[in-house]
Amino acid sequence: MMSVLWAILFASVAFFSLASSMCPESIHTVSIVSRCPSNAMEWKSAAERKKCDFLGKIQNCTQAENFVYHCVLNKETTELLELCAPVWFMAGYCARFSEVNKRIINDPGLDCTKFDSPCPSRFPSNESYKYQTCYRGINNKKSVFQQRMSVDCNTSTTSAFAVSFGILALLLLLCLVGIKLKWIKITILCLKKNDIEKQTEDQNEAVETLLLKANEEKNEGGEMTREMENICSEKAEESRQFRIRSLSGDIEDCCSFKGVKTIGDLRDLLSAKIKKPKEILLIVNKEEGIIFNDETEIKTSKVISSELMIGNQDRMTKTVDDKTVVDDVISNRCLTRGKCQMSCGDWTAPNTLFDWTKEKLPGALTKGLPCPKCGKMWDVDELIQRCKMSPDERLFFKSVEIIIKQNAELVK
Repeated sequence: MMSVLWAILFASVAFFSLASSMCPESIHTVSIVSRCPSNAMEWKSAAERKKCDFLGKIQNCTQAENFVYHCVLNKETTELLELCAPVWFMAGYCARFSEVNKRIINDPGLDCTKFDSPCPSRFPSNESYKYQTCYRGINNKKSVFQQRMSVDCNTSTTSAFAVSFGILALLLLLCLVGIKLKWIKITILCLKKNDIEKQTEDQNEAVETLLLKANEEKNEGGEMTREMENICSEKAEESRQFRIRSLSGDIEDCCSFKGVKTIGDLRDLLSAKIKKPKEILLIVNKEEGIIFNDETEIKTSKVISSELMIGNQDRMTKTVDDKTVVDDVISNRCLTRGKCQMSCGDWTAPNTLFDWTKEKLPGALTKGLPCPKCGKMWDVDELIQRCKMSPDERLFFKSVEIIIKQNAELVK
């Protein structure tokens, strides 16, 4: 009996993973264009016109910063499509949009690695403008892709069957197992998500009502009264929301812009919501290795797409406490307890070392930090260990390590 249940569970996971990669929100953004951008500047201009960044905040199929502008081929490679969609890594094929899969896909019939100006074997779909050969002869029925294999029809039947079977299998599994407590947890999560969505809809409806009222209360010159301008501005600010998640994914929440102007305001808000000290909550951009300071305005695009780094609240526990007095190599203070010894033999404290790492390592060109006294290099792994970094901090500084290596290669 248990083997049957495990088989059903495995099948459900497999089929739902297929369905989870779909993004229905992209369908409504599709429009046919005569040409695609041919360089980064044109691409940026087209992206601003399409406003995918705004739509990214209200869709549910991916993270907001990942829902971006694309210009790709259609199924028959006879038309060019502009749309907003999640970034998909191409495996050496020209990017195209599939209405069946509801996302950008890799089509083996669109191999671009064999062109005179070949594309790489791996590139993000939103950088398709770099490979203009993909768009060549788009209006010619005898295009270079006429002989490619089309698999969408089969995929349509398979995908529909996969989703249906997955739903039935999961329902059967829940009925057979009947774990009541887990079912209650799932229900609570679903209700929480629905409540957030309904709250946002109600807020948007309230703003629309105010705008209509403002339109009715225009003065004789046809301009909105100052009072209504202020009310509409305040309500619109209250209705705007953004999502914040921790690097490890343990915490994800929806926050209102009301009263949030800077990173410092956001840290205060998150501290109150998740019941953790503000001192261990930092707002970062892991992909670029940035830690934002409290004065940074929250409305910039880079901040909106940022993540929460939760630090170690117990960084100073389990440190060396042998009553001997040593000099802190970083702060030059005398230490008797709460200290750690580095590989070069010098001493410091975990909290002092973390503050120093946080300040010096992002943007550095060396694969670690040198000891201020003897100059011996402390690599990133040693810094992570001696600072007693949390899971979020480990993820961030390992990403910083990768960025440092990439920057060092560019400098050579």
